[in-house]
Amino acid sequence: MNLNILQPYSVFWLGGLLLIGVAAILFRKGARLQEVVAFGVIALGLGLAYFSLRPTQTALMGESARVQASIGQGQPVLLEFQSPYCVGCMAAKPVVDRLEAEFTGRLQVIRLNIQEKTGMELAPIFRFEYTPTFIFFDETGNEVWRTVGSLDETRLRREMQARP
Repeated sequence: MNLNILQPYSVFWLGGLLLIGVAAILFRKGARLQEVVAFGVIALGLGLAYFSLRPTQTALMGESARVQASIGQGQPVLLEFQSPYCVGCMAAKPVVDRLEAEFTGRLQVIRLNIQEKTGMELAPIFRFEYTPTFIFFDETGNEVWRTVGSLDETRLRREMQARP
């Protein structure tokens, strides 16, 4: 069993231990049970907010070949390289969700988690460097533009309005 504390998912165990430690310190300093419970509820709420906002990989795309084959099939594609631990990715998620809903049937959004197999395999192929990276492909599979850090919602809308 590998107990490397630097594993990506170890942060949850360390966070839980920290929460218990802080609760113990609060008790020792004379905090009432209600205050410690309130602290726990706030911490739990922040954890739930994190899980609800973090981006996830597109469920349909499990293999690198399928992702590559879906680009250039007559529909524009927005390819997003992201990570569930990236604050910029979390901030972009509601924008990408909104655009995906707005252009359903006209734009395919593919989200690739760089920490999962498909994302790792495709990152060098698409010259990925930082999260989040958004790459817009036209109907024929040509890269039209890419942006790192934030998605230009207006630019994507203009691109989509220029298409039938």
